[in-house]
Amino acid sequence: MDLILPDYYGENIYTLSCFIAEYLGVQRQCLNKMNLNVNSKLVLALFDGLGWNIFNRTGINLQATKITSVFPSTTSTVLTTLFTASTPGEHGVLGYNTFSKRLGGIVNTLRYTYPTVSDRDSIRDSVPFSSSFPYVKGYLKEVQGKKAISLVPKGIENTEFSNATHGASGESKTYVNFWDAFYQLSQILQQDAYDFIYFYVPDVDTLSHKYGPYTDPTIKSARDILISILEISEKHKKYSFIITADHGHVPVSETILFNNDQDLLNMLDVPPYGDSRAIFLRTRYDVSIYLSRKYGSLKIFGKSDLERLLGKIKDISAFPDYIAVPTDYRAFIFNFKEKDDYDKLKGHHGGLLQEEFEIPLVILNG
Repeated sequence: MDLILPDYYGENIYTLSCFIAEYLGVQRQCLNKMNLNVNSKLVLALFDGLGWNIFNRTGINLQATKITSVFPSTTSTVLTTLFTASTPGEHGVLGYNTFSKRLGGIVNTLRYTYPTVSDRDSIRDSVPFSSSFPYVKGYLKEVQGKKAISLVPKGIENTEFSNATHGASGESKTYVNFWDAFYQLSQILQQDAYDFIYFYVPDVDTLSHKYGPYTDPTIKSARDILISILEISEKHKKYSFIITADHGHVPVSETILFNNDQDLLNMLDVPPYGDSRAIFLRTRYDVSIYLSRKYGSLKIFGKSDLERLLGKIKDISAFPDYIAVPTDYRAFIFNFKEKDDYDKLKGHHGGLLQEEFEIPLVILNG
């Protein structure tokens, strides 16, 4: 299957983020930005996992533009891009698990903890997120004269990652389930007190991981979410609604556990990290031939490809020597915990196949 390489000058999450930053009055040195017609009040609704492939199967009649994600096509990288208006190569949050030079090892970026530790923000008291990822500069902190709020699931508010990205809005509310989410959104809209509302719903992603992207629970959740946001938008014409996603999903055909490949592990300086569909390798050896021969259907990128994959680069020494991207539906995993369910998921993302990299962009009340 063909890979889609990122275009940081085209219509993707990065150029969308540059538009939003400028809309909010914050200047960024972007490669390019989208030009969208929106009202003076804006709702940014990000539906995690709602790729173009899933969006198309809902049967909801919404006019949408097909845009692309950024690489790796995973939540932590996309959200950081979306709220910093910087490329992955600039902000350095690369994947579910990534390497932090400041910490000298691999960390889970969303939870800001080590991959073997379950507690969220376990590193915070020793080293704050801003020290580990100094190039993450959320533009919401720089907004002046406009009032912003975020509405996110209970449990992810006021975390190190959230505070570095959308938490910089200064005000946030949480919800406990699907129905509460849309009720709270309608309540916020009725107040007519905010210029910018960020609304995040993870349900499609959760179900895609558990059951696969093309199963009934996943498609029904996507359909219900789109119907709900459409109904709310029709009642609040003062607000424009930008609806998009961070990535899509591919159905997993086979899961490869790198834990079982001792020959590869012996060649690496640290275990494989990144995502199951975007595998980052730090090594003093040329592992490209080994990987191609043993696993096939892996596209191997080297350091010379980093700018093409990640956009503008701030500190290349913090990045991997090789990146392996599957051209099929396999998931490649290194389990940091001895007992982990990550290898049992039926939907994965992070790579460059059409299904995981193409996402919808819908503008309502524009």
